Amino acid sequence: MDLPGLSIASQSDGNPERVCFGFLLLPEFPLYGLVPAIEALRIANQNNGKKIYDWQLISQSGGPVHAGNGVSLNVDTTIANAGWLPIVLVFGGNHPTRHLSKSVLNWLRRLARHGSVVGGIDTGTFALAEAGLLHGRRATLHWESFFTFRELYPDIEVIEQLYNIDRGRITCAGGHATLDMMLDIISGLNGPALAQVVANAFVAHRQRDSDEPQRLDPWPPRQGGKSPLNRVLQGMEENIQTPLSARALADQAGVSVRALNRLVHDSLGDAPMSYYRKVRLQAARRMLFYSDLAIRDVAFACGFGSPEVFSRCFKAHFGVSPREYRRRTSSHELERYRPELRQELTF
Repeated sequence: MDLPGLSIASQSDGNPERVCFGFLLLPEFPLYGLVPAIEALRIANQNNGKKIYDWQLISQSGGPVHAGNGVSLNVDTTIANAGWLPIVLVFGGNHPTRHLSKSVLNWLRRLARHGSVVGGIDTGTFALAEAGLLHGRRATLHWESFFTFRELYPDIEVIEQLYNIDRGRITCAGGHATLDMMLDIISGLNGPALAQVVANAFVAHRQRDSDEPQRLDPWPPRQGGKSPLNRVLQGMEENIQTPLSARALADQAGVSVRALNRLVHDSLGDAPMSYYRKVRLQAARRMLFYSDLAIRDVAFACGFGSPEVFSRCFKAHFGVSPREYRRRTSSHELERYRPELRQELTF
């Protein structure tokens, strides 16, 4: 059974036409990614007339796994007892590398060696990278985790799109993008008509293409191409570690420095370099939340000349020091939430 860049074998369990998906749940996994995956398979079975898909929920130990929102799910089996599966998707959590034990990574490597398609949903992409399964491949994941991922795995090309299928590896941004990915897989395995039936059941008007962006431009241009303001914002996001000067930002937008000041102030209510600093602070906050990198390394990665300067700026903006922020978000209660649900960054 083939898709572009993907070959999925049926599970040899006496049902040669049935494909079984394995969903590996890591602590704090995103429920909003798991539900569309399971429901897409259920609806496909329901409308096909016979069971063509099956799935197993898997954890390392076999015990219940808490999602990022606190919901606890029982699983069907452990990684030791799951056996071979034609396709396995890893659902990562808020701390994407913290729960990647040797046994989990070795299990993923073993599956890949034996022909399984291995995928990562949301921060599950970290698991594939840590297992060495993305060498020479492009990958995607939720946009919030891009910068942290690039710092940890600079040799892997990261692209901002909904999902990517590349030679036996699947990476996906999660959320609604999981449904788009599942529709693509169902279409490739059992035809576009069944995929459209599943989409209709979700009341999804269309299946989005894999290479569509995760985020819409906040200020759409009146004509084709990116608006000057979006080019400025893109320049800021793509140059976190080595911040651009005001002149460089203006050149990227195709305007003068004076016009840049007016453009950013009128649209965002702030001076360009002040806004740029807040963009870097937001990137730092995500790194503190999603990684265990030392605060000094986070400071330098986000363009601050010293940890002391970084700490002063962070505390002035968020009201707590980087160390205190990390301590609070590592507590049992706050681990249940993504950071944007607890403390919105107000520009």
